[in-house]
Amino acid sequence: MSVQWPLLLFSVLLGTSSGMLAYLGVHEARGRRATASFLIAVLALVLLAAGGVASTFHLGHPERALHIMGNMGSGLSRELIGVGITAVVALAYAVCVRAKYDGAARALGICALVCGVVLPVIAGSSFMMASRPVWNSFTLPLLYLGSGLGLGFTLACVIACAKGADGDERAFAVKLAFAGVAAAVAVAIVWVIWVAVAPYADASRSVMRLAAGDMAVIFWLGAVVVGMAAPLALGFMALRAEAKRVVAYVGGAFACLLVGSVAVRVCMYALATSVQQLIY
Repeated sequence: MSVQWPLLLFSVLLGTSSGMLAYLGVHEARGRRATASFLIAVLALVLLAAGGVASTFHLGHPERALHIMGNMGSGLSRELIGVGITAVVALAYAVCVRAKYDGAARALGICALVCGVVLPVIAGSSFMMASRPVWNSFTLPLLYLGSGLGLGFTLACVIACAKGADGDERAFAVKLAFAGVAAAVAVAIVWVIWVAVAPYADASRSVMRLAAGDMAVIFWLGAVVVGMAAPLALGFMALRAEAKRVVAYVGGAFACLLVGSVAVRVCMYALATSVQQLIY
């Protein structure tokens, strides 16, 4: 299957936005608002909107995007509803933070945490279909969730630390970023394991295409070295780094995760061949 770049871009932007909202929600849940919370919320909203726009270019007629609401049981309809709810929550949270409505902001922050976890799962679930064995597993929604947490936590941590988060908050933000990186790496490994054991084995969707076939370079270099090993190393260094170096290390981890997320999704599309007997 060819790479669907509008959907790939949509999933990466949606995941990053969701992870940033979850980051804000975690801070609100522990009773201490994140530094630069307004900026992080607004950026999350912008990324979510940009992803939504990108996804419409996957359609033959982008102007008909709202027609998918005609089938409320479809994965695309659930995605659209989830994106809409998440956007409203992010906007309301940003407004309350700006207006200093602390109680409302805390409640909306918890809602943002829920949206930040649920939305990537909904987006990943929309790809699950019996005719494409590599996609027909809950490891795919987990992949979307894990990569989103990694991207969102690291980017939000960079913003908060660059904006002057104090020592305690900075230490917690770095730990949260490292947890996000670990989650992204762990679910990517779980998904690769699923590829190896998925039913209806076929050379076109074999894990050997990743290990030693035509996808080996993008898998080992893009997904494993840049997307897994490098972010883990940089995240570990950030945990032990002086304050002035945290932004560089965590920012590097975000950049590597971004490359890795794209690489994994390219592999995801390449291996998404169909089982004919489940179609006809």
